[in-house]
Amino acid sequence: MRREIINISILLTVILWALSCSKGPVPVEDTKKEVVLNVDVILPQEIREQWMESITMAQNAIALAQSRVENPVRLNLRYHNEDTEDLDVLGYALTHPEEGADTCHAVVGPYYSYNATHILRYARDERLPVLMPTCTSVELQRIYAKETYSWFFTESDITQCEIMIGAARAVGATDVALVYSNDTYGQSFKDWFAFYATELDVHMAAEVPYAYTKGSDLRPFLQSVSDAAQGDKAFVLIALSDAGLYEEVCGQMAGFPSLFPICADACYESRVIQSWNDKHSFYLGVTPVGSVAQGFPQSYKELYDRLPYRGEAQVYDALCLLALGKTHQMVNGERCLINGKQVEYLQSPYTIGLTDHMRCIVASSEGEATLWDASGLATAFDAIRSGNPVSINGASGKLDFAPDSYTSILNTSYMLWAMGKDDGSVEPICYLSAAGSNTEASVTAMWERDKQWEQVFSDTPVDHDLGPVGSRWAVVVSPSTTWSNYRHQADAFAMYQLLRHSGYDDDHIVLVVEDNLYDYPRNAYPGQIFVERGGGNSGDAGIMGEDVRKNAVVDYHFTDLKVEDLADIMTGKSSERLPHVIHPDAASNVFFFWSGHGGEREGPLWGDEDAVRYFGKQRMKDIVTTMREQNLYRRMFFAIETCYSGRWGEALNGIPDVLVLTAANSYEPSKADVHSRELGVYLSNAFARTFRDCIVANNQITIYDLYKELAKTTNGSHVSIYNHAQYGSVYTENMEDYFLWRE
Repeated sequence: MRREIINISILLTVILWALSCSKGPVPVEDTKKEVVLNVDVILPQEIREQWMESITMAQNAIALAQSRVENPVRLNLRYHNEDTEDLDVLGYALTHPEEGADTCHAVVGPYYSYNATHILRYARDERLPVLMPTCTSVELQRIYAKETYSWFFTESDITQCEIMIGAARAVGATDVALVYSNDTYGQSFKDWFAFYATELDVHMAAEVPYAYTKGSDLRPFLQSVSDAAQGDKAFVLIALSDAGLYEEVCGQMAGFPSLFPICADACYESRVIQSWNDKHSFYLGVTPVGSVAQGFPQSYKELYDRLPYRGEAQVYDALCLLALGKTHQMVNGERCLINGKQVEYLQSPYTIGLTDHMRCIVASSEGEATLWDASGLATAFDAIRSGNPVSINGASGKLDFAPDSYTSILNTSYMLWAMGKDDGSVEPICYLSAAGSNTEASVTAMWERDKQWEQVFSDTPVDHDLGPVGSRWAVVVSPSTTWSNYRHQADAFAMYQLLRHSGYDDDHIVLVVEDNLYDYPRNAYPGQIFVERGGGNSGDAGIMGEDVRKNAVVDYHFTDLKVEDLADIMTGKSSERLPHVIHPDAASNVFFFWSGHGGEREGPLWGDEDAVRYFGKQRMKDIVTTMREQNLYRRMFFAIETCYSGRWGEALNGIPDVLVLTAANSYEPSKADVHSRELGVYLSNAFARTFRDCIVANNQITIYDLYKELAKTTNGSHVSIYNHAQYGSVYTENMEDYFLWRE
């Protein structure tokens, strides 16, 4: 019955739109007093043209839904060309209007993730709502999703990356490779490609993805993928940020008919689809779409004889939510309750704004469920004006937003499509979403993935005739020096505090950090460094929620060391320049922690990411081999927190009594974890945070249990253990070898 009602409602709405879609918004009677909302829409000109049908649909539906209202809300859309505007100048002008200029009440756009920060940073001080239909960069959303003014109407590209690899696997892919645009958009796919290839057990034909820039010669990379493929179905994932790049890549891919392309959402534009149809016999694509369960794509096709483009359902929802939010503001004024609690701000501007009333609407889980069409919107407007809650089903699906801020959508519908007819059309294969519905398959269920990939260990004891522990030594290194890399030094200081808490004195720890954060001009807490604000599981140890630099003894500023100095520090070769080194012997357990950046080829970098100077896999192997030959350890434990840290694990394989625990495998970047709005940086990484919590909770935790907890809480990379066959059973060996609590 509910489906029949929905279909009738959609049919009526289609008829009304058919009568008015070419005439703009339906006019209201002259006696009515409109409430005008100035909305600045920032899009490339060609996207504006593609989206105009959806924008017109939304404007018509909003007008029709308020046809009997005395003071209807009207959206006054003012367009700006994203490709030609100076977005910094525009962002300032919108948030600081000249005297006599009309106020900007909200922004829709930008279209590209790499342009969003230009607007968001100006909107922040005014809490001007910025509604972004297509900004899907993972890093952008991680930083801004908890801000109350930044609205994301599509999930981040983590889900899209999973769907692309999963789709390749579902059609029999034996190998995958990635070509990504070298910008904010492409970075999301680069960061998650190896993770999902590992999760879904698909061979990576290229260990290092290809960063494509305009004019690049992609053919040598494609040839290497073809040569390295282990089977006859090698898929190349292509995640580029704009249509022009896709057209370039299309021509180069045409020379490799044995490689099957699968394209990300920016490919879903008519000119790109046509150019690919002309040159390729088979390819797949993925794009966010309107919800099939709510009938938007079907209704759209009835009106315009095509499926909606990427972002059209999301811009429809954005415009409707603005009108509903303004109505809520008119009715409620300063009264704005989210989960029964009045919204308050402790910093200027203190007053409640439009964005808060929009949040209030989507935060409600009660009230009558309404559809996205004119009749459904009318019900929503009436409910809001009557002071009742409402549950909105938008064109893109149910408007469920993350409960930390209610501005980041939780569930997006995606279409997996294949090349269609010669006319440039596409053929939908299936519709997917993270949650699934009666018309959309669950992403997880479709790929039959019941649990995260987990490393398998042998349970064979290793007897190297180890005597009792005589001493414990530790070396803690952070090669990062910049404010943006705050988390690396912070994690190093926190590890130092953990070691001090567990029995090490300063003579037995060598701490290498630049130590330039405590007096940095942007540090809101001069003299102090934190890994978490407000306490944590290990707060009683003085390493979470407290100043981790307090009483720390820094032995060397990083920039004062040469790359070869670490060998002398590890092997006990003190000198006038290196007075503090460790002095282990055959009865010593040595703990080594490194927190910094890493590169795709060699793992940990010696310096910040822009230096791109590797410490070197062979260099580290030589150090440990020398220590082994000189009997300078009983056991050694490496905890490496960098991107591609598995490279060091591979390098140290085969050396007796050495265990390497890494935040990522050899093909993956590691992800930051705890972000501070106050400081504007990440404070810690999940790997180091969980490591600390586990040791504080139980210093006798087995290596396997530690690994399990790290694997569960370290998102976006696969925590890995290397050389366990040369160390001992991970099921029985525990961390008391390195952390022995003082009474």
